[in-house]
Amino acid sequence: MLVEYKKYNVLEATKKRIAYVFDEFDNVVVSVSGGKDSTTLWHLSLIEAKKRDKKIRLFFLDQEAEYKSTIEQIEYMMQHESIEPMWYQVPILLTNATSYNQIFLDAWYEGKEWIHEKHELAIHSIDKDYPKRFYPFFDWIERQYKEKTAFLVGLRSKESLNRFRTISNKPGYKNIFWSTKTKNNNVFRFYPLYDWTFGDVWKYIHDNKLRYNKIYDKMFLKYGINMSSMRVSNLIHEKAYKSLSDIQEFEPDTFERLLKRLDGVHCAAIYAKEDLIYSSNKLPQSFSSWREYRDYLLKTSALPDDKKQRLIKRFSNQPQNEYVYRQQCKQILIGDWENNVPCELRAKDKLRKIWWDKL
Repeated sequence: MLVEYKKYNVLEATKKRIAYVFDEFDNVVVSVSGGKDSTTLWHLSLIEAKKRDKKIRLFFLDQEAEYKSTIEQIEYMMQHESIEPMWYQVPILLTNATSYNQIFLDAWYEGKEWIHEKHELAIHSIDKDYPKRFYPFFDWIERQYKEKTAFLVGLRSKESLNRFRTISNKPGYKNIFWSTKTKNNNVFRFYPLYDWTFGDVWKYIHDNKLRYNKIYDKMFLKYGINMSSMRVSNLIHEKAYKSLSDIQEFEPDTFERLLKRLDGVHCAAIYAKEDLIYSSNKLPQSFSSWREYRDYLLKTSALPDDKKQRLIKRFSNQPQNEYVYRQQCKQILIGDWENNVPCELRAKDKLRKIWWDKL
């Protein structure tokens, strides 16, 4: 059942939000991942575009280490007649959470045996210099627009509450709380699905008989993977590497290509779900505190010294308590020197940080 408001439900509210964006912006770009949320947003945006006899741009940064099912879904979405593809398969460096020796995947670099082949609809090269890292690339894309442009993103608050708190605290376009500003004054991001639940998304997909990423069927029907743990993002990301334990069953060909392409994949496939290897669910018996364990990991970590120093510097600026030390242990274990999975602060720590920043 869809979430209901006093006057209308989330579906009706979202249609109004998307219509408003189309009213305000001539250029609309929908950012997708191939997952359920972006598939829903893609379809709702297409409906509005058709009403206005317009085309929309569909943006996808292909990270090479993707499920085959994800690429098949992206291909389906890109081929629609009302879509202008912005499918980027360009050289970029991505952090590899499975290895200390090969800390980057050099995605789409020439001379490599790619995990999946380049597609004819995709953009394979860029004439200008561009940043070769994930988040800076997004910022760079947004900075290329000289005209007023809206990026629609399928972020839901139920799935990423901490991230959405940051968004809602800094309203962007005309003080709309489900939007944010970017580094380009001409470009704004909008999150029209922000109040949808997991059930809302699947109900919409079912009711409209939408094609969706079939990896979900394999995750849920065959292995009963928890809904909150389902990830269709790149397979070596800090939030997705646990899927390597199952991918050899889901997509054996993809797994074989990953093994040939990257260090650490075989080890992660065996141990990704073990409590003491890549996670900090339980304090090892030989340590009396998470701080002691963290300090031990810092001393013995095989991370390069410069990356280790970045961790140490970041940790020194964080609250000093066991709650945070435990999360710091996880960052060390997965080699998250870039802070892609940041430590969560407790409410009192957040309040203390706010006051400290004001002083």
